[in-house]
Amino acid sequence: MSQLKAYKADVFIVAGFFLLPLLLFGAVTIGGRTMLPADNLFQWEPWSSAAAEFNIEYPHNSLLSDMILENYPWKQFTASSIEERVIPLWNPYIFAGTPFLATGQHSAYYPFSLIFLIMSIPMAYGWYTVIQLWLAGVFTYLFGRVLGLRRPSATIAGLIFQGSGFLIVSSAVFPMILGAAIWLPLLLACVEMVIRNAASESGAGKTLPWAVLGAIALGLQMLAGHIEITYYTLLVMAFFALWRLVTRAYDAYRSGSLPLTITILKPAAWLLGLVAIGIMLGAVQFIPFVEVGQANFREGSATLAQIRGWAFPPRRLLTLAMPDFFGNPADHAYLDIFTGRTTPFT
Repeated sequence: MSQLKAYKADVFIVAGFFLLPLLLFGAVTIGGRTMLPADNLFQWEPWSSAAAEFNIEYPHNSLLSDMILENYPWKQFTASSIEERVIPLWNPYIFAGTPFLATGQHSAYYPFSLIFLIMSIPMAYGWYTVIQLWLAGVFTYLFGRVLGLRRPSATIAGLIFQGSGFLIVSSAVFPMILGAAIWLPLLLACVEMVIRNAASESGAGKTLPWAVLGAIALGLQMLAGHIEITYYTLLVMAFFALWRLVTRAYDAYRSGSLPLTITILKPAAWLLGLVAIGIMLGAVQFIPFVEVGQANFREGSATLAQIRGWAFPPRRLLTLAMPDFFGNPADHAYLDIFTGRTTPFT
């Protein structure tokens, strides 16, 4: 009976992780609106000529144009290609044509992108975001429970990651970053459980399911379409695994319970297998991406001095604690307290 109550508590918490993003993004899911910043198109022709007809003076936030200028056309091109039963290897609508499927940021291979084929694309963005944020909370909750946190603590951890500025901002600009970043806590949970079970004589049969789950999660992250997040994730996984292996080896050495080959080498081999299989699962996107990346025009196009010149001034560090300290682009003006001038931002 106690296990049943615990199970019901987990179900309630998991459901709660879905309700909170749904409330936050209610206007773009059940409210009939869209996350696409369509008003940003009125900055350019031919839309700017019709701006007066729609009573649009300037976009609400002109900095958030990537979704309407890039991501929406990618989703539309993917959907139309599938409808025409054509593999979208090449996009003929940009200049003389560019590789499409190999670039990855379209997220065409990502299973959760199916929602853009089932629903209308403008409406699908809201539901996609809610589902991804829900998974972010659930995965973090699972990671917390794996680490031994009680349900309230694990729930708070899930809410913090789910509602973090990084994920919320990414959902409004780069859906592929959101889709990739949410898998980190699940992967860390898998790393922990693989090390814990592989280094234990009683947990030998429990290692494989966690290794398989981790490989699937890593493969899905690669298919989400933002390889930089996978790079960061692998770094975090490596440092976390190293820390856990060293601490467990130290404990085993002091207690003399298990030889070092079992506490270090066996779990490490399982983890290498997890990563290798995960990369294989994502290879359908990763290998073409590596090939097309070698022709990236950005490589060598700017010097280090130029890149450093794009940095914000040191006073911008204040925005880490107070994001709107210098104003907000949605307000279309900001007050620079260092100069005392109000600068239009339209």
